[in-house]
Amino acid sequence: MIKTILMTLVLGASPPDPGPGRAPTTVIFVNCAEQEQGQLTATGRDQAGLLVNFLESETISAVYAPFNPCLVETVKPLAASKGQEVTYFRDACDDDEPVMEHILDVMLEKNAGKTIVVCAKAGSIEKMSKMLGIKKNSLKPNTGAFGEVLIVNILYKGEAVAQKLNMNFQKKV
Repeated sequence: MIKTILMTLVLGASPPDPGPGRAPTTVIFVNCAEQEQGQLTATGRDQAGLLVNFLESETISAVYAPFNPCLVETVKPLAASKGQEVTYFRDACDDDEPVMEHILDVMLEKNAGKTIVVCAKAGSIEKMSKMLGIKKNSLKPNTGAFGEVLIVNILYKGEAVAQKLNMNFQKKV
């Protein structure tokens, strides 16, 4: 119940006015589900299913992940539930930040005014959110846990607002 209320408040809340004729683009960053040696565990597969439930009421125009089995498996059920395929991108955060900025620009240009999901490792999410205009000190520390979701509303390059949510998944007993 609390999760539903939080999602309604966060996703239904009006982001700052992007100006005349512009709708904000929303990027939902998701960490990898539980994995072992690069493959999702049974719990990780359950978490991927819970992500589908968490975002079921959202209109998602694209789902992105680097070509990495655990990242792809995390968002593949979500993409399928939205009638889409996972679109792969090169995670250049660690070795070529200008290339990563270009990749983000292309994602945003293709999906202007829409909502996209990007699944990546925690360090890359932090770097990409900075590239989008989020100041590091405005984010709560990133634990890299799957249940953390970072929602970034981009008004235009360099002007963005972020909120971090915890999906509050209940553990099976």
